Amino acid sequence: MAQWGGISLKRKIRIGSLNDQPTQVWNSGRNEIVKRLLADTCEMCGSHDGVEVHHIRHLKDLNVRGRAAKPAWAQMMAARRRKTLVVCRVCHEDIHYGASRSRQNS
Repeated sequence: MAQWGGISLKRKIRIGSLNDQPTQVWNSGRNEIVKRLLADTCEMCGSHDGVEVHHIRHLKDLNVRGRAAKPAWAQMMAARRRKTLVVCRVCHEDIHYGASRSRQNS
């Protein structure tokens, strides 16, 4: 049986509630690196002073075969599969100069 129409063409005069600030569907939270920076904690030693970000160009640089054992910071980055590591100033200098301090809690 066929029915003509089906959708009422009668005009609705009453308007429902108007929401001027709808919830955002996109970009609702912060990205991971911003959360890690706002935590203000060194990911190597746990210090809270002078937090910086160490960045490498490629993850493939961490997993080069035939090289000596990787330092703790490189193992951390490779395990997390992240190109960035939030570290304090002292740990950052240690990474760049190849030194290792005893205060690291890895």
